[in-house]
Amino acid sequence: MPTSRASSRLSSSLTGLALAALLSCSAALADPLYAVTVLGAAGSSAAGINSAGAVVGQFANGDASHAFVYGAGGFLDLGTLGGAGSAANGINDSGAIVGWADTGAGQSHAFLYANGAMSDLGTLGGAGSVAWAINNGGVIVGSASNGSEPVPYYQQAFSYSNGTMQNLGTLPGGLGSDAYTINGHGMISGSSYQGPETVPEYPRHATAFGNGTVTEIAPLVNGVVYGINDLDQMVGRVGQFFGTRAFLYANGVATELPVLDALIGAGQANDINNLGQVVGGSGVMVSDSQWNYHGFLYNADGSLRDLNALIDPATGWEITDATGINDAGQIAGTACKGTECFAVRLDLVSAVPEPGTWAMLTGALLLFSLRGLHGLRRRRPAWQADGRGGAPA
Repeated sequence: MPTSRASSRLSSSLTGLALAALLSCSAALADPLYAVTVLGAAGSSAAGINSAGAVVGQFANGDASHAFVYGAGGFLDLGTLGGAGSAANGINDSGAIVGWADTGAGQSHAFLYANGAMSDLGTLGGAGSVAWAINNGGVIVGSASNGSEPVPYYQQAFSYSNGTMQNLGTLPGGLGSDAYTINGHGMISGSSYQGPETVPEYPRHATAFGNGTVTEIAPLVNGVVYGINDLDQMVGRVGQFFGTRAFLYANGVATELPVLDALIGAGQANDINNLGQVVGGSGVMVSDSQWNYHGFLYNADGSLRDLNALIDPATGWEITDATGINDAGQIAGTACKGTECFAVRLDLVSAVPEPGTWAMLTGALLLFSLRGLHGLRRRRPAWQADGRGGAPA
């Protein structure tokens, strides 16, 4: 039986709709989509994240800041060591948290928060200290004054375990050092201050600490390592101010990462997970006279993405920094609306198909259905004649 004009027009319309559905969603499927979870009140910022997605940072508490953790039990103020302020910088998979907190004597000391209590880790003999990271073995790293430096800023990198704080030293001729990160098997990295004081800061060298030695990881000008994974891949920044660039150090080679905006050219990498994904912040021009930092995600395939392009723009959030990423792809960072900024966690939406995915599936089903209908019209006489009462195999 000939196909009618009406059915032909219907077929063409449905085919057009199916193709439109497929085309409209192709871009949506190209990128991951993150949901934004707000962790604290205005004036908060995130610093680190563990494998369970618990995030630590600081939030505004009057004229000071307080350390917080946001986990399965919700938001928790960690308090201080008897003084005004505190901040949390790192958390391991057991939920142990480190950072700095003011004491009743007005000094800032490194702390460990575990089993519901905050402990003072002390110093290397000077006035202050700060803990930056803790691994799953409970080893803590940070920076502390040792009482012998000419000015308070010449602090020394330390590791802390079994109740003892150890000075990790500096590169030869160094004036001071910082230990910012440690991985699962105890490799520590950070920076060493070299040479005389300069403005605006001392020249730094990206550094690895271990087995009683201090090693420059690459000849990077003003280099600092902020993150390390269990494959000994390190990330951080080189240069200063507009000259800062994010870098990745792997297999003995330091590679400068791309930036989000070539006109601004600024970037800093803060963390790397075991999949080789890097997060940080990079400058972006937002108007003729203003530029902001945006959080970025750098993937092992070499692609760099503005995190603001990976969230729903209707939420109104501007992701200004990304400070931590776990192996599940959850990202800790800071997001702003207007002049108010909040600690946030970005969770990859993957439990159900995204709207674009539904469109793709619908379009594909429509196309397959249409192909089937055309086949039935062409072949109907044959299968009706053979008496099987159903579509041919």
